[in-house]
Amino acid sequence: MTTHAKIVTLGELIMRLKPPGKLRLRQTNRFDVCHGGAEANVASSLAQFGLESRFISALPPTELGEQALMSLRASGVDSKHVLRLPGRMGIYFLEDGADIRSGCVIYDRQDTAFCALTADQVDWNAVFEDVSWFHVSGITPAISESARNLCAAALSEAKSRNVHVSLDLNHRERLWQYGQAATDVMPGLVTYADTLIAGRGDCAACLGFSPEGDGSTDDWYEELSADVLRRFPNLTRVAVTIRNSVSADCHKWAAHLRTKDSSTFSKMYHLHNVVDRVGTGDAFAAGLIYGLATGMREFDALQFGAAANALKHTIVGDTNMVTVAEVQSLMESDGTGRLRR
Repeated sequence: MTTHAKIVTLGELIMRLKPPGKLRLRQTNRFDVCHGGAEANVASSLAQFGLESRFISALPPTELGEQALMSLRASGVDSKHVLRLPGRMGIYFLEDGADIRSGCVIYDRQDTAFCALTADQVDWNAVFEDVSWFHVSGITPAISESARNLCAAALSEAKSRNVHVSLDLNHRERLWQYGQAATDVMPGLVTYADTLIAGRGDCAACLGFSPEGDGSTDDWYEELSADVLRRFPNLTRVAVTIRNSVSADCHKWAAHLRTKDSSTFSKMYHLHNVVDRVGTGDAFAAGLIYGLATGMREFDALQFGAAANALKHTIVGDTNMVTVAEVQSLMESDGTGRLRR
């Protein structure tokens, strides 16, 4: 297995503001602060797995931008292609759910520095030098028309250099506010991808189709993934995540992976005390990318991604602060959380 893969991601690094504990936004007078964003989370996780990880973005030339950049560098991510441009710092507010009360997210991402970033400001030859994999999510083209255009340009640049492309549909209904729906944009972007990642409802929301039913059986996922590969013959594989929430704190999680030649499911993880569910899908994407980019078999890469996802449910913040050894240990154990000595 090789560990010399170099990965590039593109997206917006944003500040997260969350009331302490389970307080509601309307109750709090202070916030816990961290930084994240789908593609930044993937980049940070891959760097902590020991891969060379590079991030393309823009931040404002302010103290808030500097704080965000420091958080990215602390994770070991190559930030040379994070430009400093006029505009605001992207922010989102997170309210944790509790028991039967759902959590919620409020975005504040208009007129940010990232929205000012255009394709002609990026040195694509330097960005993709010696790179084997490019990753982006459907959150980026949802932010603004300029971000959509940047995303499309990046995908085109990656494909022109024969770089493997992964795309996580990652539908966020509240972000699509500039006059186009996800179904207007995402099918065209998927034609650039080699690996597609989706949640249970993402294909319906972004691509306009899914099987009948509620996704409660393995057959439903088999039918969905087969339909995706039929409609998008450019894809090498499609992974679909499977989450069943009993309450805000108790979830069951697994994933399904289909290639043109095989179909498999990961182990099902029973998560009884979720600490932070934000970034768990990004943790899965990073784990799957790590496995595939370093030469694991498809089945093993899926299991690695699922274990990485499960561990992220125990980590506060957007980023999955775990190592390869910790992921592998969970894959090989019963997941009882024994004290390591």
